[in-house]
Amino acid sequence: MLPMVKKKQYAFTFFFTCLILFFGSRKVFANKAIPLLPANSSFLDQIDLENYPSLPSPEHPPLLRWNFSGEKVYPYDFMQKVIVTSEMDGIFVGKTEQSNSQIMKGKGKLSLKSEEHSIARCVLEDLTIRMEINLPDCDEPEITQMQAPPMVIEGIKEDGSMEIGNSSQELLFKTLFPIPPIPMEIGNSVTVPVQMPFNAMGSLLHVIGSSEIKLVDYVQIDGKTCAKLETEIDLSTLNVPVEMKGDYQCQVKGRSIFYFNIENRHFMSGKVALLMRIRVVAPTPKMNFPPGKNENAIPETIKMAMDSDNFLSVEYIGN
Repeated sequence: MLPMVKKKQYAFTFFFTCLILFFGSRKVFANKAIPLLPANSSFLDQIDLENYPSLPSPEHPPLLRWNFSGEKVYPYDFMQKVIVTSEMDGIFVGKTEQSNSQIMKGKGKLSLKSEEHSIARCVLEDLTIRMEINLPDCDEPEITQMQAPPMVIEGIKEDGSMEIGNSSQELLFKTLFPIPPIPMEIGNSVTVPVQMPFNAMGSLLHVIGSSEIKLVDYVQIDGKTCAKLETEIDLSTLNVPVEMKGDYQCQVKGRSIFYFNIENRHFMSGKVALLMRIRVVAPTPKMNFPPGKNENAIPETIKMAMDSDNFLSVEYIGN
């Protein structure tokens, strides 16, 4: 394994949470503990299904970078699926216990379009989203379909970074297209520190971990030599200040497989499976009630559990 890259610490967030936030169901009870954290994404078995023929390694390990020279356009089919389960007990839902479930599927077109000075913009458009919502006391799910407005990320450099640096847009782009910062040989990996913002009852904390990018193989796709990259993501350290009362947990675990065309310098395809898990047990904020209101109905503790299970894929559709 290669040394950890320290000069460039990436903050980390997820494309799925930038698009839509989904909540789902398992019931939580005031007198019971909130559910244990699940182990891994249920989509892990769907990200490494291809069986491309292996190729010999290049004589010199290439530095993987996009080619944004000239007027290039890299078009992709984009697909996203999210299953979120959540449970809440506290003042936010207006009664002791509340649960619901949602499943989202989205399909659209994603493209990278080069501009001047080897800079590009990423455009996600024609995104159709289908949401299936299961509400308490409802026998049938509520189904909604919507057409999302275009999303544009500007100022992308050939190494995947952006001129403004460490912005939420840069984090979004790096989730879909992880590029190792240095050249690597087969079997080597590079570990990049990552962190994700976490809002804990109004306080902005950070979940800290790492993303390990490994060069697994060189394979042939449509006659082109491609680097097969495997990324392991693990964020589990949340430092909570002593002034904050309660128990806060946030963990992110995932894996991705991507194929990078080293001749034409663009990604051919990629799939991501990520599970975000949040648990909160915190004192209920103090509230002043008008005369006649039953303040005893408000529980002393807020409990919340949410699991966001995500699958994303991109597939190159250019010539």
